[in-house]
Amino acid sequence: MKTAETINIVCSELGTTKADLAKRMGIHPSSLYRKLSRESMTFEEFQNCLDVLGVSIEFNIQYPDGKVRSSQANHEILLERMDLLEKELEATRKAAEFHKRSLRDLRTELNNIVGYTELGMRYGSKAEEYLEKIQSVLTNLESTIACVLGESTNDEPDPKDSENLEALKGRRVLIVDDNELNREIMKEVLIGHGLLAEEASNGSEAVETMKAKEPGYYQFILMDIEMPVMDGYEATMKIRQFPNRIRANVPIIALTSNAVSENRERAAVVGMDDFLVKPTNSMRLLRSLAKFQ
Repeated sequence: MKTAETINIVCSELGTTKADLAKRMGIHPSSLYRKLSRESMTFEEFQNCLDVLGVSIEFNIQYPDGKVRSSQANHEILLERMDLLEKELEATRKAAEFHKRSLRDLRTELNNIVGYTELGMRYGSKAEEYLEKIQSVLTNLESTIACVLGESTNDEPDPKDSENLEALKGRRVLIVDDNELNREIMKEVLIGHGLLAEEASNGSEAVETMKAKEPGYYQFILMDIEMPVMDGYEATMKIRQFPNRIRANVPIIALTSNAVSENRERAAVVGMDDFLVKPTNSMRLLRSLAKFQ
């Protein structure tokens, strides 16, 4: 049934004219007539018409696998996905702006290196001084690149590390990764530092595992982003929607070999708490877990 037919039937049943409907909607009648005649009304505008009339339309959708879902459930899912899409688009826009600024910074630093190199070649007596300047610029360059990739350049031991690592002992971690070798490496690191580790090979398995365990059974989840069956983004969204808040609020650390900042932004949007680029060293991994002690 077309939008215009639906509105005509509802208005007829309620004894309401389309002119009156337009007035109650706060638009000119000709605008409503035009949208109905051209079938150009958006879903939101159609829903607004129904809301003004005090009418709701419900129906069930049956999928090829036999599942039946109500129109209200589909509507809520659609709104949820639209909201996520809007957030992802905003995150992408911000990431693009950040990239532009970062590239400008990189260009400046590279120009500085070229300039100091030419000066060092021209004034040999000051070569050592210019080499020190180049070294300083290279340090800044490394920091800028690491910032763009969402990585820290500080891998040196910290006096607090020993205390933090001691507090992690006995904590249980769910490792979610479709690569068996990756799971084994992370499991070995965690067990070697006194943590308990269990595995899941994809997001769907992780969600079901979380449901099967008591709330608080896992203190952390290491979640790969790109996996078959269900990726890390969708799995995180499902976990965050669990009715039990202890189960839903477990810290989730994103893992990915693709270090583009769009992934980092999207991970934050769906509710991931931290972001690590694979392969990551053991100290970065453990420091990330320690943040949520």
